[in-house]
Amino acid sequence: MINVGLVEDNHLLAQGIKDKIALSEDLTLDFHVHNGKALFEYLEQEHLPEIILMDIEMDKMDGITATRELKRLYPSIKVLMITVLDDDDKLFEAFKAGASGYLLKDVKPSRLINAISETLDGGIPMSPSIASKALALLLQGDTSKQKNVTAQLSPRENDVLDLLVKGMSVRQISDTLFVSDKTVRKHLEHIYQKLQVKGSREAIAKFVKRPVK
Repeated sequence: MINVGLVEDNHLLAQGIKDKIALSEDLTLDFHVHNGKALFEYLEQEHLPEIILMDIEMDKMDGITATRELKRLYPSIKVLMITVLDDDDKLFEAFKAGASGYLLKDVKPSRLINAISETLDGGIPMSPSIASKALALLLQGDTSKQKNVTAQLSPRENDVLDLLVKGMSVRQISDTLFVSDKTVRKHLEHIYQKLQVKGSREAIAKFVKRPVK
């Protein structure tokens, strides 16, 4: 059973998310709090969830600030942003803060459930419109920097990174490239080393500086 936390200040939207989570036999809603400040007050007293669904715009402490602090204090907890905001600044602020995925609140129940599993499996799930924005922004980087980053990776490593930024999990990447999960994880390890990053979210930040193939 996967323990899920929810940080959302809108009662109606929170109930909708709760209803979606309840459709899965593999998920249980561990807690619901209304802002980042309340989140840390809860975590100080209770056991830790495996993943937190995080809104962005909230009083007292917004979701991006809360995510940044959460990854500092509890780095093992995954954060999946779930919000109505689809602007570029919030998208990359969230990933820079440590989020592992970014979904819009109109997400279908099946997609939300799958996205939680993908996040825990190392994927970076994004709503289609968010993924489109992320890919479009790849074209806006400095060309010389793009070439330098691309040159560091092998053709297969670039393939893996392309699929990672589209939100695919390790299993989905292995199925797409017809290789084992172990091989994909080894490629990711090499990518992180070459780009001098600690994980997938930082690799995405580097990814925006290279051209789309």
